[in-house]
Amino acid sequence: MTPRVALAFFVLAPPAAWAQADGGATGVLTKVPQLLEQVEAEFPASMLDAGTGGTVGMELDVGPDGKVMDARVVESAGLDFDQAALFAVRRFVFSPAEVDGQPAAVRLRYSYTFFFKPVVEEKPIEALDAGIAPGLVNFSGRLLERGTREPVAGAQVVVGEGEAALVAVSDEQGRFELTDVPPGTRRVVVVSPDHLKYEVTEDVAPGRRTEVTYYVRRRLYGGYETVVRGQKEKKEVAQVTLSREEIRLIPGTNGDAFRVVQNLPGVARSPYGLGFLVVRGGKPWDSKTFIDEAAVPVLFHFGGLFSTYNSNLLEDLSFQAGNFDADFGRAIGGLVKATVRTPSQSGVHGYVDVNLVDASALVEAPLGKDWSFALSARRSYIDVDLPAILGLIPGAKDAISFSVAPRYFDYQARVEWRPKGTKTRFFVNLFGSSDVLVAALPNPALDPEGRGSFGTSIWYNRLLLGYDTPLSARVDFRTRTTFGFDDVSFNVGEDLYAKSKQFPVQSRNTFTLDLPEVRSKLEAGVDWYTLPYVVDAQSPQIIKLNQIPDPFASRREQSEHSQTTMHQPAVFANAILKPVEPVRVVAGARVDWNSVMQKAWVDPRLSAHWQLNERLALKGAAGLYHQPPDYRQGQLSATFGNPDLKPEGARQYMLGAEARFTDAISLDVQFYYKDLFDQTRATLGENGTSNLSAAFEDVRYKSIGKGRGYGAELLLRHALTKNFFGWISYSLSRTERDYAEGTKWGRAPFDQPHNLIVVASYKLPYDFIAGVRFRYVSGALTTPYVGAIQDANTGFYFPLPGEFFSRRLPDFLQLDVRLDKRFVYKDWMLAVYLDVQNATNRGNVEAVVYSFDYTHQAYLTGLPILPVLGVRGEW
Repeated sequence: MTPRVALAFFVLAPPAAWAQADGGATGVLTKVPQLLEQVEAEFPASMLDAGTGGTVGMELDVGPDGKVMDARVVESAGLDFDQAALFAVRRFVFSPAEVDGQPAAVRLRYSYTFFFKPVVEEKPIEALDAGIAPGLVNFSGRLLERGTREPVAGAQVVVGEGEAALVAVSDEQGRFELTDVPPGTRRVVVVSPDHLKYEVTEDVAPGRRTEVTYYVRRRLYGGYETVVRGQKEKKEVAQVTLSREEIRLIPGTNGDAFRVVQNLPGVARSPYGLGFLVVRGGKPWDSKTFIDEAAVPVLFHFGGLFSTYNSNLLEDLSFQAGNFDADFGRAIGGLVKATVRTPSQSGVHGYVDVNLVDASALVEAPLGKDWSFALSARRSYIDVDLPAILGLIPGAKDAISFSVAPRYFDYQARVEWRPKGTKTRFFVNLFGSSDVLVAALPNPALDPEGRGSFGTSIWYNRLLLGYDTPLSARVDFRTRTTFGFDDVSFNVGEDLYAKSKQFPVQSRNTFTLDLPEVRSKLEAGVDWYTLPYVVDAQSPQIIKLNQIPDPFASRREQSEHSQTTMHQPAVFANAILKPVEPVRVVAGARVDWNSVMQKAWVDPRLSAHWQLNERLALKGAAGLYHQPPDYRQGQLSATFGNPDLKPEGARQYMLGAEARFTDAISLDVQFYYKDLFDQTRATLGENGTSNLSAAFEDVRYKSIGKGRGYGAELLLRHALTKNFFGWISYSLSRTERDYAEGTKWGRAPFDQPHNLIVVASYKLPYDFIAGVRFRYVSGALTTPYVGAIQDANTGFYFPLPGEFFSRRLPDFLQLDVRLDKRFVYKDWMLAVYLDVQNATNRGNVEAVVYSFDYTHQAYLTGLPILPVLGVRGEW
């Protein structure tokens, strides 16, 4: 008896893990490693008498020099087979893999199959079937993944048994060929590390070519897979990056990528669970979101359940709570960056998703060689469900009704050219969103002036052009140009309104120079933002000091009708330096100018990362950050605001450490301090007396505000493995603002001292995935009313506020649960999911409501429970 050994491998290419590599790297695997030196594994002598074989699935970590650094068994065939396979592969030598043209460490998935072949009597060549021409390909086919129809690469196809068995390995397109397969009924076995063993019999006819297509079932659908465990090069020192699978399956987020960000350290819970990004206690305006470097003006639809961009189109998403580098600006809070993936170049794929809130669909496919496209859209039907829900709540229809119930839709269209094996690509991305509602107020107590309705409409569109290309062996160029149209309106009745049309144009152009001889990279670019906009607004006059407000004062309005073009050019530069091998320093600066304010500012920034050893690193950063005041709310308006305002500023400092306990488990701890200055503050008169709590009282602004924020953030994370991922996120923080003209410090409106989130998701047998999310947050702040004054002429009561934001509401507790089940068919899959928010049905307090005379009060609670049941068909 003689054994036979076969092997197959494929590269777990690391696009997500390398997407944020410094110098604008694209994360393209530009060179696949080739096996240069192979050591044949010996068939274990102990298994000869057993007369059986086996397949050992392994993962190999191959270094930039092509040598195997580590190997481990992920699918055992028995101790003896495992040891023989490991002994062999640890002596393999590969040609170095390259990512973006540079040698890089990669992880290979290896499959070693030990075939037991009984010795058979050799036949003379005359005895062979004359129906086969020597060297003729007479058995070929393609391997596709069942359910997704994706090609299965690196799989072994074994035809026949005994010494006559023939072995082929599928290529990147899943194709394979075999020559001289003897005619007759032959056993075919397909072996792949990530797929179940596939067996079938085929009739091979003499003199004819047999063509087959096999649909191989994946071991884990929607499961998790660790792609690369090596330390990737990055310039950001305080960044968290999430993959597509993490994004899709976190409970309580409905699979939305940007809602996942709300579960990370440094992000506070927004009021009523809405989609504001409140980072380190700052205003939502302080933080910015970019999709392929294009600024997104509205991140979430009404209610905050879904973002305005389809998460299924994203490759990855990264978040920084502060201390981001100089290539981004006009923000003093956090930074969210999303990268859109290349549409499928392997076939037509897509999905249709229907749940209790909305419906969405996506289709993507190749367009000839190296071209592909994707189309997607989402439409809510809350406008159908909400009237029925209000009918179940006593008195709800007496308080409010909708002539246009809340509804939203969004769309995305992308065409991309990306030649394989290169860093060059070009894409056109068109996307947009619309939210509309018009509500009636039939209850006079809620609408004393009898206007009877209010409404809002938010519509934005973006056309994004992107191009990446190497200009030389050392210089890369990246450009992103965006054209937009936004239409935003709000009205109360017909006489109070604010309408704005905006036509933003942004162009970001970045050059990266690689200097390997001095272990450095230089990055420089231009970030130009032009905003033509038209404003048509009418509002009540400003309240006067020391007077009881007239409840009908809003009948005497002031208005503005203006057309302005704001230019905000900026230049930036970063130097990524390695003075010694374990230390990386990023020194950068950014210069901005604003044409409406007629002011310029310079923001220097510095960060350092020191890799003490393989498991522990220290990091730190300091920088200056500026942003224009929130011109969307009229703060730069000559009528309602002050065009002479200064840019709002922040000095940011951070110290931290990163520890990696195992390949999957890591801990990130950072301490931060923010010093806010020149903050835009609403004032009540020419003497500058401030009242931060109620922006509605006056829209005369001055740059006199100060603030500070400090705290610690912890992220204990279990990265994606085959069956599990999760993390524990905890933020301990304090955010303060100055009151009474800087003579007193008090809590800022979004101060949340404690924010604890635990996320866990596990892949169960039979294609079930279960996940939970637990959240504990300090209660929201509110300003208490200490009394009220009655206007004898009208009978209205006007409250007397106490100390600003001095009352904290009860703590917030929430448990979310998600369950996914997948059914796999040959050409498509069906997924059923249930995402239950606040599964414990707890009435969390969101605000305080008062009686008409402010003598009684009660808590206003959020939705007690929100189950979202949905089905999803994928192909």
